[in-house]
Amino acid sequence: MSDASSYLRRFLNVYWLRPENALWRSINCQVMHDLDFAEPSLDLSCGDGIFSFLRAGGDFDSSFDIFSGVGHLDEFYKNRDIYDANPEQYAPKVNRAPDYRITVGADWKQNLLDKSAPLDFYRKLVVHDNNQPLPFADNEFRTIFSNSVYWIKNLDLHLREIRRVLHPEGQAVLILKTTNVNNYTLDRFAGQLGEDWLKLIERGRKANKPSLRDADGWENELRNAGFEIKSRREQVTWLHAHIWDIGLRPLTPVLCEMANQLGDEKRIEVKRHWLEIWERLLAPFNTPEADLGKSAPKTEAIFVLGKGR
Repeated sequence: MSDASSYLRRFLNVYWLRPENALWRSINCQVMHDLDFAEPSLDLSCGDGIFSFLRAGGDFDSSFDIFSGVGHLDEFYKNRDIYDANPEQYAPKVNRAPDYRITVGADWKQNLLDKSAPLDFYRKLVVHDNNQPLPFADNEFRTIFSNSVYWIKNLDLHLREIRRVLHPEGQAVLILKTTNVNNYTLDRFAGQLGEDWLKLIERGRKANKPSLRDADGWENELRNAGFEIKSRREQVTWLHAHIWDIGLRPLTPVLCEMANQLGDEKRIEVKRHWLEIWERLLAPFNTPEADLGKSAPKTEAIFVLGKGR
């Protein structure tokens, strides 16, 4: 099995009710496939740890997915984070341990850290708001990873803090959405679709990206913070972004409710058929350059950074 198809299969297994998210994460991992994460390492805004766990080569049994651990489904359309919950039935069953571990996982949501703990992937978990100085020593980490920098309002402080705790011989890997992500939506059809329709699929996503920049803007911010740019990998095409813009997002609470009413055996059976279809549907798009022949700016950039002088 190729790396691309392996990533897609493993992410679909966990994100089966949100296949558009599995595709996006598969693209991320393909572009990062050659990067080593040496310890001591830090995963900033690690959340439930699923992304980094799978990126590290881990795999879960088909009996596990993130939707068994949701809550507040009645508030989904009020932009509540349904994953910020930790029901007792959330029990990750690991089929394959990852190829490496991460030293520290940090996040501002305790429920998500509680979900990451059973993975035995992070050696230490820390509650932290990234708008505040990082609670780590200078030069502490050989590898720092984050896919959430654009969520942070206090951007200048956060970037300088990442550089401060990065070892002089280490690397920081930052996945940064660009302003292009807002260009590949259906907002321009508001006159035909209506504001209520757009609100149904948008769910406050733009408000969660207060620090977006274009790729050149990100490079300038990183240089101004003192980083050395080792590589800039632009990825996730207009096509991936359009698939993700709607996907199955509006149906999420209904799909979760239905799936969570199934018994264990029936859930696995239904999920298996579901995954067989989605693997085939998404296979043509499961490459970083999938664009149906239409060239357009990418929606995300992965920067590999050195500490600089």
